[in-house]
Amino acid sequence: MATMTNDTKQPNVPNSTVIKEEDDKNPMLFITKRFFMLSSFFLLLFLTTTRIKEESSSLEKNEVVGVKADSSLANTYPSDPLPFSLIGPDEIGFTTHHRSDDSLPGEVFGSWRHSVGQSKNVKSKPRNENTMKEKHAAMPTNMWYENLLIGSINQKRVTENNRAYTIPYIVDFAGPIPGIRVQFPHKVASDTIVQMATVPKYGLTLGTAFKDNKREGDNFVESAYVLDGEYPPNQLGLGLRWSRTGGELGNGNEEEGGYPTMKTSVLRGIPYVTMKYSKGMKAVLSAEVPLAGSLVIDNGNNPANLHCGVINKDGTTSRDETNVAIKTARVEREVSLTFQESDFTWLIFFNRPVSVECFRGVKDPNAPPLPPGVVDSTVQSLFELHVVDYDTDPLIVRAALSNNCTSGLNALYCAGGEPRRQTHLGDLLRFHSDIYPAHPEIRYEFPSGSFLQDTVANHALIHFDWKPRSMREDTAILRSRTDINLSRDPKEGRSTEMLAYALPHHADSIQQAVGSSNSETGFCSEGLHGRACLIRGNKWVMKEDLGGHPSFVAIRPPHHDIIPSLADAISSDIHFSLPDYFMAGAGDTYFSGKMLAKLGRIIVIASELRGLSATPDSDSFDIDDPSECELKRIVEASKNASLPSDEVMTAAIARLRSAVEVWLNGTAEAKFLYDDGWGGVVNCGCSFNEGTQHCDNQYPDCPAFSDPGLNFGNGFYNDHHFHYGYMIYAAAVVANYDLSWGRMYYEQVLALIRDIANPSIHDQYFPVFRHKDWFLGSSWASGIATLGGQPYLNGRNQESSSEAIHAYEAIGLYGEVMVRAWGGGVSSDLSKNDNANRASRVRDMGRLLTATEIRSAERYWHVLHGDLASNTIYPKVYRPSAVGMVRI
Repeated sequence: MATMTNDTKQPNVPNSTVIKEEDDKNPMLFITKRFFMLSSFFLLLFLTTTRIKEESSSLEKNEVVGVKADSSLANTYPSDPLPFSLIGPDEIGFTTHHRSDDSLPGEVFGSWRHSVGQSKNVKSKPRNENTMKEKHAAMPTNMWYENLLIGSINQKRVTENNRAYTIPYIVDFAGPIPGIRVQFPHKVASDTIVQMATVPKYGLTLGTAFKDNKREGDNFVESAYVLDGEYPPNQLGLGLRWSRTGGELGNGNEEEGGYPTMKTSVLRGIPYVTMKYSKGMKAVLSAEVPLAGSLVIDNGNNPANLHCGVINKDGTTSRDETNVAIKTARVEREVSLTFQESDFTWLIFFNRPVSVECFRGVKDPNAPPLPPGVVDSTVQSLFELHVVDYDTDPLIVRAALSNNCTSGLNALYCAGGEPRRQTHLGDLLRFHSDIYPAHPEIRYEFPSGSFLQDTVANHALIHFDWKPRSMREDTAILRSRTDINLSRDPKEGRSTEMLAYALPHHADSIQQAVGSSNSETGFCSEGLHGRACLIRGNKWVMKEDLGGHPSFVAIRPPHHDIIPSLADAISSDIHFSLPDYFMAGAGDTYFSGKMLAKLGRIIVIASELRGLSATPDSDSFDIDDPSECELKRIVEASKNASLPSDEVMTAAIARLRSAVEVWLNGTAEAKFLYDDGWGGVVNCGCSFNEGTQHCDNQYPDCPAFSDPGLNFGNGFYNDHHFHYGYMIYAAAVVANYDLSWGRMYYEQVLALIRDIANPSIHDQYFPVFRHKDWFLGSSWASGIATLGGQPYLNGRNQESSSEAIHAYEAIGLYGEVMVRAWGGGVSSDLSKNDNANRASRVRDMGRLLTATEIRSAERYWHVLHGDLASNTIYPKVYRPSAVGMVRI
C-alpha cells in the first residue's frame, strides 16, 4: 500500500570535532586552505583537540572467494559475525522486566519459546543456528513475516491475517486443509494508492488431510503450525512445521514427538513453494475452484486415466455416486493443473515417482445465492490431489505458478481476454525445479585489513547464500565445484542452479560469482516493487557503495550568501533547552529523542561555522579559481558573523549531556527496561500528568507493556529505530565533544544500538537486525501489536524512510566517534583496543545499513515516472512524487 509523504536524506561525509577531552593538553585550531583544495570541501574541524596518530596501510589484493569483485574486499564479516557486546542489559542499569503472559511469545515458537538471555556462556558454546535445542535467543518482532508469529495462531487458530508477501506470492495458512496456501496477487492502482490484492479461493494449498482415513485410531493434523526447530527465523525467511498426532509413530525425532511431520520454508523471492513430508505424512494438494479439464502428467508423456472420488461435506473423501473404484495414476516427476475461475496453471514437482488419486468437491446446490457484490468467502476444497504411496519414503513436493492467464478468461490477470503464452516460464520452472533453497543466510564483507584503518574502498558486499539442495537427491550442491556446467546437468537434463526473483535494486548491484552465474532468464513479473525478474544463481553477491566515512557535516560548507542568516539563527537556537519534564525523563521517547537530536544538530552546525571562522590565511586564496573564490567568501562570511562563544557552546553541550544521560543512567522517571520475553530494550512508559508535568506511574508500574498505543507502541516494538536513532545521534554528538563521557556510557548506548541493529546470533539478548529487511533493503517499523487479537491484515509497514536512514547513520556516526574515543586501536591498553575494534564494527555496519536504506528509499519511496521500465516502479496512474507508507 502506498501514499504520499516527504523524505530527505542526510549527508554522509568525514568530520571530527571535539570540545572536551581530558587527555588533550595542547588544544589547537586546524583548518587549512590546502585541506579544502585537496579534499574538495571535506571538513575536519578541530576546535580544542590534537590529532590522533593514524597508521596508513595498503589494501591487500585478495580476491573474494567465489566472487569476481573488487580486489580491496575480503571476507571480514562472516555469516556469523561477532556481536557488538555480550553484556546483559541488566548489568548496565536496564532492569529486567517480565511481560504479562498475554503479550509473551506464544505457542507458535514451539521449542524456541523461553525466557531470553539465560545463558551467557557464548564464547565456549556458540549458538548453532541449525538447532534450537538448549538455545536462548531473542525473538523476531518486526520481520516481514511477523504476521505468521502473532495473534490467534498462538491459540492454535489460523486466520487469513497470518499471511506474508514473499514476492511474488502472498502465502497464508487458511486453506481448506492444514498447510500453506499460495496465492498470486494482482496489482490494483489509483492516483493515491498501489496495492497487491488476491482472491483467496484462487490459491493452491500444499498440505495434508486433517484426518488420514488410512490410519486407525485418533490421528489428526491441526491447521496451526509451529516454528521448525531445524530452521529458525532469519532475515530471508523461516521454517514451519506441522505434526500428525495419534496413530502410528513415523520417526524417532524426540522434538517432534516421533510422529510424521510436514515442513515448509517461507522465503523471499522464490517462485516455488516447497513442502517436505516425512515418511507416513500424506501429501495433499487442495484447490477451492474446480479443475478445468484433466490434469496433465509428466508434461503429457504419461496418460492421466484417473477416476476421481468425491470430497464430502466433513472433508473426508470417498467414491462418487457411481461407486466406481477410484483410479490412481503414476507420476514420474510432475503434474500440471489448470483451474476454472482463476485460469491459473500450476506445475507440481515431486522428488520421486509417486502414485496419485484425485477427488472433486461439489458446492451445495441448495445454498442461497449471495447478494450482489458479496464475495463468497467459504473455504471448501473443490479439487484435491492425494499421494497414495506416502508410507514408503519421505517426499518433497514443489508447486509453482506457470501461467495466470491460461485461457484468457480471468479479467484480473488477462488483458483483452487473450490467453498468455508462457511456455518459456514453464520450461524454466521445469528445468530448475530440482534445486531448492534449504536455509539461506546473509553474509557481509567490508574493506580488507584492520577495521580501524582507513581504506580507499568505500563499498561492501552483501551475500545471499541460498544454501541450495537437490530435491531429488536431497543433498547439498557442492558450490566449490567449478568443473561442472552451472546451467545444466548432462546426465539429467536439469539445472544445478536455483531460480529466484530479483527486485530492481538487486539488479542494480548484483555481481557474478564463481559457482553461481547470477544470470537473467528473460522472465519478469510485476509486483508491488516494480518488475521482479527471475535470475539463475545459488549465491547472490551485491555491491553496495558506502558513501565515505560517517560525518556530522555535509560534503561542502554552506554557500556564503546564507551564512549570515544561518549564523543569526544559530546564535538564537544554541540556547534551545528541552522542557523540564524531558530533562527528568518523563514523557515519551520519540518526541524527547527528536528534541535531543535537534539540540545536537544545532551544536554541530554552530561548531562547523566556528571552525570556518577560525580558518587562517583567508587572503591567500586564488580568486581566479571559482571554487577557491567561493571558499574565500565562505570563510570571510563566517569571520564576519556573530557566532556562539566558547562559554555558550560549553553550556549547550552540558545541557545535551544531561538530557541524554538521564535515559542512560537509570534516573529517568520513565525508565528503560530489558524485556526478557521478546528480548529488547523497552521504555516503561509514562502516564503523563499535564498538571504536575510528571508521570503518575513509577516502575514497576509500566503501562507501555499493556497499552500498544502508548509512546507509539514502544512497548510492543513499534518504531524503535526511529526513537533510539535520535538518542544514538545525540549520544554521538555528546561523545564527539566529550570522549570521556562517551567511554563512560559506551555499553548503555551500545544496548540501544544492539536493540535495533544487532548483527550477531551470538548476542542472545537481542534479535538479529530487528527492523531491517535485507531483501528489500528497507526496514519495517511495526512490531507485535495486534487488533482484536489478530495481526493487522495489511501486515508490516514503514512510513518514514528518512527516520530509518537517520537511525542507521547515527549508528555509523557513533561508531566513528567511539573508535577515536578508545584511542583508535593503538593504545597500550588492550581493553581499549578491543573497545575500539568493536566501535569500528558498529561504524561499518551503520554505514552499510544506511547505504542500503538509502538505495531502497530512492527506489521504492521516491517515485520516478520515466520512459524506461527499469526506472518505473509504480503505475503511471499513481501520481505522487513520494510514497508515504509502504505495507506488506
